[in-house]
Order: sequence, then C-alpha cells, then structure tokens
Amino acid sequence: MDLHALIRAEAPVAEQQRALTEPALAALVDHGVHRLIAPKRYGGAELGLPEWSREIQELSRSDASTGWTAMTTTISSSLAWHLPQEAADEVFGDPRALIAGTAAPLGKAVEADGGYRVTGRWGWGSAVTHAAWVIGGTLTPVGPRLAVYPRSDVTIHDTWHAAGLRATGSHEFSVADAFLPLRRTVWPIGGTPGIAGPITAFPYFSFLAVGVASVGLGAARRAIDEIEALAVAKTPQHATTRLAEQAGVQIEIALMEARLSAAAAFLHEALSTAWEFAVQGAPTPDPAKARLRLACSFASGEAADVTQKAFAAGGGSSVFESSALQRCFRDVHVAAQHTVVSRRLFETYSMLRLGLRPDMSRF
Repeated sequence: MDLHALIRAEAPVAEQQRALTEPALAALVDHGVHRLIAPKRYGGAELGLPEWSREIQELSRSDASTGWTAMTTTISSSLAWHLPQEAADEVFGDPRALIAGTAAPLGKAVEADGGYRVTGRWGWGSAVTHAAWVIGGTLTPVGPRLAVYPRSDVTIHDTWHAAGLRATGSHEFSVADAFLPLRRTVWPIGGTPGIAGPITAFPYFSFLAVGVASVGLGAARRAIDEIEALAVAKTPQHATTRLAEQAGVQIEIALMEARLSAAAAFLHEALSTAWEFAVQGAPTPDPAKARLRLACSFASGEAADVTQKAFAAGGGSSVFESSALQRCFRDVHVAAQHTVVSRRLFETYSMLRLGLRPDMSRF
C-alpha cells in the first residue's frame, strides 16, 4: 500500500489508541522518514529544509499526528550533525532507531566522574514511547545542553490526554539520577559540529517553528480536501441544492484556497532565503530570521482559521468522529497553540523593522 494511503487508513485507530499504529510506524521507518534530514552516514537523506517542510506538509495532509511525529523525530535526528562522532555513532548507528524528546532545559545536572548525574522531568515528549534514545534539555554547570539518554534510563508518564494531535503520544517523561557521559551532550549553537553541513548553520530555534507551521499547513490542506468532497455530495436539510451549488460556499472555498496558498508560499519563500545562507555557511541575518518566524506564525494562524472555516461549512456533518474535518479542526488548533508559532513573534518582527532592537537570542 502507498505510504500516504496507509497513513490515512490507520489514522482513526491511532486516534483511538493515542499512539501511531505499528503498521504506520513501521512504514515511516521503512521509508526513512525519521531520518529525512540526518547525515547519510546514519542512513539519512540529507534533505534541504525547504524540501523537508513540503514532505511534512504532505504527511500531515494524510494525518496531522503522523506528520507531527515525523516532524519531531526528524528534528531530533538532526542532532547527529552536532554530536561528537563517537556519541553520534552510539546513538544513530542503528538506522531504524527513532530519536525523540524535547529541548527545554528542564533536567538538572551535577558533576560526576566522566559526566553528570541528572534528574529532571519534561513535557511534550512526542513519540518518546517509540524511541530508542531520548533527548532532554539539561542545565549543566557549563550551561544548557541537549543531552541524549538511553530509553532504559527514561520513565514515561501517561499524561497526553489532549484535544488534538492525540496519536502523537506527547507524554511527559523523566530521568532520576541518570548518568550522562559528556560525549552525549552538545549545544547546537556556536559549537563545532561533529559533521559539517548546512543544517548546523541554520538558526536552531527557528527549526521547530518551521516544523510546527508545516504540520498546520498540511492539516489545513486536508480540511480543504474534505470540504470540497463533502460539498459535492451533500444537500443540507431544508435546502434544494448541494453545498457545491451555493454561492456562499463557493466563495468560502475560494478564500480558503487563496489564504492557505498564500501562507504556504510565504513560508517557502522565507525558509528558502534563510536556508540559502546556511548552504553558504553564513550566519542568517536578523531580518531574515525575523521574517522566517513571522512566516511560521502567520502560516499557523492562517491554517487554524482556514480549517475552522472548512469545519463550519460542513455543518452538522463535521461533528462526527467519522468525519476527518473534526480531526483536522482539533489537530490544527492544538498545533497552533505551540509557543514557537505564537503571535508574539509578530511583535518581534515589527520591533526589528522599526529599529527597536528586540531580543533575537532565541531565534
């Protein structure tokens, strides 16, 4: 079965069990989706980020939870570029192994012989239940680091009972007095990467924002697909014409298409500009970073609004679990709640343009 057809077929079951099904997960691994941007040394495809964004959009068009899982695990796999080679070989040596986790520096480390002892608890651990290795941002005596823990050191807490993206398994997880060798810690900004490549020059904090926006765009595209199909088939109660023949619905669908296409084009343009600096090995200028983050936040907001319009146009048909429209509605709104695509980023863009010197350290 085609990958996207399989994802669509498995999505309702994944939604019910709050985790991707084994067939869907195996298909992602078989197609190398979890290593789309990883180095070829570790079975990666080394995709450029504009192409990666489009892949995530298409996967999310089939199912947003699957697209989100692909997005977060591919971002986690980018650590293979940054880690020292010894550690990268250890963590990424098995080309089928999934890496998951979160960068928030919520682990607390104390010095130990050859490394640290760490205790901490993190949230938003998308796909940690499937991972062989888990990333947890950790505060060390020398500053924040991305740290990698074997799954055996990690306790997963069943906390992901959410309105949308239910199948991502984004549970909280923790470690207690786990030993962390120095080789499995890295800070992906300003250091010397284990393997040189454009991804190591790309602004790290913009990475996740691009991924979140891409998931939203894909889910909204699915919502347009669904309302178009429903409009052709449905004649509402007390009406004599199908939705497709009603001028109001025709206008709404056209506006949905225009808004979503504009948002996707803006994201692609801003991402391509920032990626070109990375390909050249040059730092991304603040104006390009601010424009990229503006495009990410704008895309997420437009995706949520477009999906709401599609859900509303479907009327009572949209509310049933059998309708993909209700799942798109829930998924895209949960994705848009992520802090990396907050509307606060609009302020930062404008402050920079107006000469007010915003803090760009987290871009």
